[in-house]
Amino acid sequence: MTGTISFGGIGSGIDTEGIVNGLVGASRGPVSALKSRAASTHAAVSTLSDLGSLLAKLKTSLEALDEPADAASYAASSSSSSISVSALGTAKAGSYAVNVTSLAKEQRTYTDAFASSGAALGQTGSFDITVGAESPVSINIEATDSLDAIVAKVNASGAKVNASVFYDGTNYYMQVAGQDTGLVNAVSFAETGTSLGLTTPANTKQAAGDAVLTIDGFTVTRSNNQISGAIQGLTLNLTETTASPVTVRVASDPDGLQTKLQSVVTAYNAVVDKIQSSAGYGSIKATNPVLAGDSMLRGLGNRLSAALSTAVTAGGNYQTLGSIGLNSDKSGKLSLDSAKLSTALQAAPDSVKNLLAGVSGDDGAMDIFRNAVSVFTDTGTGLLDLRKETLGDRAETLDERVAAEELRLERYAELLRKQFASMDGRVAASNAQMETLVRLYSGG
Repeated sequence: MTGTISFGGIGSGIDTEGIVNGLVGASRGPVSALKSRAASTHAAVSTLSDLGSLLAKLKTSLEALDEPADAASYAASSSSSSISVSALGTAKAGSYAVNVTSLAKEQRTYTDAFASSGAALGQTGSFDITVGAESPVSINIEATDSLDAIVAKVNASGAKVNASVFYDGTNYYMQVAGQDTGLVNAVSFAETGTSLGLTTPANTKQAAGDAVLTIDGFTVTRSNNQISGAIQGLTLNLTETTASPVTVRVASDPDGLQTKLQSVVTAYNAVVDKIQSSAGYGSIKATNPVLAGDSMLRGLGNRLSAALSTAVTAGGNYQTLGSIGLNSDKSGKLSLDSAKLSTALQAAPDSVKNLLAGVSGDDGAMDIFRNAVSVFTDTGTGLLDLRKETLGDRAETLDERVAAEELRLERYAELLRKQFASMDGRVAASNAQMETLVRLYSGG
């Protein structure tokens, strides 16, 4: 067994342990081959995991272009930090003069002043909070309630307001602030038996208000400071009122689209490199014999190539990725012709957008590409996971066979040692008898 120390051959003078090691070594051929196969299979599983990571990156780059808002080649800008802008896929080129007259505000109302926030107020009754068209929420007040306790009751009431304690250095107040901006979210109060001062007009320090702005002279009013729907495909985020018109411009952004497409090219080529090096391609030999000519890897490469060349009718003037500059060479690698892409964007930007992202949500080239990748990467059902599971089971079986062979060789070695030990004992006994006979007949 493992760890046995043997001093065989003492009686016979023969190096029996050397003979044992030689015989066992001569029998190690099958286990060595099994170990090699097991190591290669484990390495193949690792290779497929690496490929899965590369496919995930490819899928991410495709998803960055599979919605019209992502594939549109427009960018929006603002001449002032008072208004930040973001463009969606439906945006169109244009320029607008925007003036912000007022920002949308939430209401802030305070109670009267109290000397302590933790002492009982001695008031009994209730007050109602009504936010916009919502049903009133009633807050019951007991004589033992402090300002802190009332704040907690308001915040636990479910009314769309936030309550807190304010201290001006001398007195304590409860502030009740609406959670949402706009006139539709104005807050009103009704006190019954209490005298907190919530209904006193002067205690409302900020009234609820709408955002009011003009766009090219047209007045626009919203209940919040994110203005969408006024300018097609644009959202205006208002942060300050303006003293003079702010220029908001939407312009073509071919560089942004090119960057996204280049990410697809880079991720795609990394996948192709991994497939070709793993399974072998042309004069390239497979880095792992287990994956040499692997049908799943070949199928992945073929499916990606087919997705790349699939025609998309939603693209109008441009129906293939090759028509806007995405082409593959003889080795299967992808490249982007920037000049061709620029020409397409200048001629028909909407057609380019529709080619990439489609018009109905799942009929663009990036959707087709993404779906092809998903067949292999979907957790549990993807072909890549299934192949890894098969190879993992095979590797486990090989590991078990290696362990069984190692145990067999250990037992074989022990058997040989026992046999040589028995022989050594008999030789030693024979030598002893010979010495006795020699002494006897030599007169010694």
